[in-house]
Formats: sequence, structure tokens, C-alpha cells
Amino acid sequence: MKVSYPSVQSFYKREVQAEKEPAADASPVKVGDGFTEEELSDALDPLSRKWNPEREYEEMSIVQLIPGPRAVTFVGRIVNLTTFFGDTPKQPKAAGFHSLIAKDDSGAISIKLYFARDQYPLKLGQLLSFWTVFISDTSKIGSSTVSAVTVCANMFPGRVTSDHIMIHTTGSTDGICHTPLEYKKGQPLPGLMTLDTWLKGGHDGVTGAKILVCVKSLGGRKTIRRKDGAESDLADVGLFDHTGEVPMTLWNSQIDSCKDWQPGTTILLLSSPGYKVQFSGKGSVGILHQTMIDVEPDFPDADWLRKYAAGLMKKESLNVVWPEGVWDVEAAEYGVVRMLFTLAELDRWVRSDGNQTFTGMINVTIMEMSLVSLHRRNMLMCAECCGVPIYSNALTIPCRNCSTPLALSLNPRIIGTLLDETGSIAPGKLLWSTRAWEMLFGRNVEEITAMTGEEVRSFEQRVCWLRCHLVVGWAEEVGRLGVLGVLM
Repeated sequence: MKVSYPSVQSFYKREVQAEKEPAADASPVKVGDGFTEEELSDALDPLSRKWNPEREYEEMSIVQLIPGPRAVTFVGRIVNLTTFFGDTPKQPKAAGFHSLIAKDDSGAISIKLYFARDQYPLKLGQLLSFWTVFISDTSKIGSSTVSAVTVCANMFPGRVTSDHIMIHTTGSTDGICHTPLEYKKGQPLPGLMTLDTWLKGGHDGVTGAKILVCVKSLGGRKTIRRKDGAESDLADVGLFDHTGEVPMTLWNSQIDSCKDWQPGTTILLLSSPGYKVQFSGKGSVGILHQTMIDVEPDFPDADWLRKYAAGLMKKESLNVVWPEGVWDVEAAEYGVVRMLFTLAELDRWVRSDGNQTFTGMINVTIMEMSLVSLHRRNMLMCAECCGVPIYSNALTIPCRNCSTPLALSLNPRIIGTLLDETGSIAPGKLLWSTRAWEMLFGRNVEEITAMTGEEVRSFEQRVCWLRCHLVVGWAEEVGRLGVLGVLM
């Protein structure tokens, strides 16, 4: 009979562990990834992190930057900006990057700025300070069509601790880095041409072409669907100079830049702008990867255009705000000295010395009125916002572009041509006060907007060919003849 021997496993007994119930007051412990909350916040929002560099950075201008490893810091204003979303092979942890061109008074640099989650609040014309430890040569990443850009840099402040940026928002930095590249004092800016010359052929084959323009109007944001199914936002900006007008289209992240631009005030210097043909056949301005947009450049031509635009906007503005405290209305109507002008005398008086401020009266005939037509077209009241006229028969209405609530005033084109024996005044050229409107209509503005179609027609028939005295005033800072009151 065969003898069986016990196995080794039989000498060991399997241990059965009793399940331990957690204590009632024990809180569950969350397993972390090894990073503190502060470290995560610094990576996701690099602008708010406390940055204490361990090395010393050498302060340099952009033209002094040399390709190679070197800890440098420099400042520059954004003159070109495009944002791309999605993973990139070089930085797989980045959610996207900003491709921008920054310039100071000496040169320009191309920068690829990566972000970990949220994009940076960048705008054209912003002043930025950069800290980096490596500058690259543009020849290694392809030929650059921007002659002023000779170096570039890749920065990822969210992950690379040696990279850092700072956005300047204080007014003390407004006068920094506004001089155009290649500008020399006392000499014309190379490549600068008028808008009309650029549209008629200056855009074709001219290297380094530049146009100096002023913002005329700001369009609203629109969303379009591309052929690949994706959506893109765009906004049209109207530009002009003393020779013509042209639209410019801003896309996606560039649209936020125009929110700070003021129609009739903001001056732009566009270097190497793109030319695009609209469906109407007219030309328009496009922003290419080599286009540089200087916001509020500082040189004599920009100062001249700024003055020209201010005078033109004052002359063509639909709704000029009534100036308070410029004229003494009581003295003009009931004072001891009340001068009666003809339109010819008033014209000579202003042209001989436009710097003076005075009041007087004119006796004119209302040759025509547009009250009925404007009321039917819902244009009785008017205002201006974003450089675009806004009409309505209501007292308040939001802007179609920026949604800002606007208080409307009566349309000055209600009164047509005014005539006396020596001259005439074209429709819309006078600046009417609220008091003058109420004296003419015999009711307040709210009651005027509530008038029915029959009341409007009856009033227009009664006022046409009426001869009346207008109490007027002139001041150089206003630039228009103001109507202080109406005497029948």
C-alpha cells in the first residue's frame, strides 16, 4: 500500500481577515496627484501667480535680442494676434496658443504663447512684458515675410517656470512703444500711402506698404458657418482717411480688440495689410499673418489725421450732445442787448473770428419739414453709438452692436431748409436744445414721441412756411450753430 505524505501547503492555514467597519466620525481621504492647490492655480492661471525668478534677467530692447540661450526680459505692444485651439505636438499639455507679433520702438518679435486651459485676455495695442531664457531664429522655422521680425520665441508660462508675461493695464504706460518702425524724425515714413492710392493699386506688389487710417464705425459680432462645419465669429470695422473709406474684418479673438476703439478718435497704422475683394466688387482690408497694426501711433502724420477726423466727425455727426453752461439762455432771450442777424451776416461773423462765443437771433422761414416721413419710418428719435446712427420712435433703445442702453433725442432732420432774404440753412445742420424743441412743438419730448399719425400730419401742415425767430448761439468748442429757443 502506497504511503501518502502531507504537502507543504497543509502546514499553513489560510488567514481570513475580518472586515473592519470605518469609524462613524472618520472622513474619507481623497487621493491627490501630488500637487497643491496653489501649484494647480499657478499652472492654469499664470498671470495671477507669484513669480520669484531664481536667475537674473537682462533687460533688452527687441532689436538687441540674439538667438540662443540667454535670460532676457523685454517689452512690446501687440501688433498682430491670432489664437489657435487644440493639441500641438511640441506642447501636448497645452489647450492652444496665441500667435502674436510684439514690437517696441526698435524692432519686432514673433511669439508663440501657449496656455494650459484658458486663453490670455490679449488685445491689439496692449503693452506686455516678457521673461524668457531662449530666443530662436526665424530662419529655423521658415522664411518670415515680415522684414522687421528677425527673432522668435516659444513660451509656456503655465508649465515652464522660467517663462513669464505681464499685461500692463495702468495709464502710466500709455506713452511707451508707440513710434512706428523705420520712422525717423523729420522724414516721411517709408511705404506710407493714402487709402485711395492703396485701393487703386498700392496693394499689388508693393513691399512694406503702409496705410494710416481712423476708425469710423464698429460693426456687431456675427457668427458664420464654414465649409468644414465649424463656426467663426467676425466683426466689420469701418476705416477712413482724407481720401476714402474701406471696411476691415476682424475674426474670433481679434474682435475683443475693437471694443476699446473709439470712432472718429482711434488711429491705426496698418503695415503690409491684406487686400480682399468683397461680393460688391469693392476692396477691403484683411489681416494676414504678416500684417502689423499699430494702435495710436505717435508721429506727425497721425496727429494730423487725428485733428482732421475730429473736425469731420463733428461736422457730419448726426447727434451732437448739447453743451451745458456754454451760453446764457436768459440773457440771450430777455437781455438788454439782443443782436438780430441775417444768415449772411452770421456767416461773415463766424468766418471772420470763429474763436468767439456769442448769442443772437435770426428771423427765418421754415420751408419744409420731414416730420411725417420720419415718423412713418420710425426715425423720429436718433442717437449714435459705435459710429453707427440709431433711429427709433422711442425715448430709449439698446445699441445693436454693444447692447448699451441709449437715450435718444429728436432727429435734427425734422426741420428742413430754413430761409431768409440773404441765405439758407440745410437740413440737419443746426444743434437743437431740448428747450427749443419743446418751445417749437408746445409739448415735452415724451409727448412728442406719443403723437399719432394724424397729429403729426396736422402739426407739419401748420408749421410749414411759418416765419419765426430762433435764438441761436455760437462757440468754437461746439462747432455748430445751436438753437437755444424759438419765438413765434
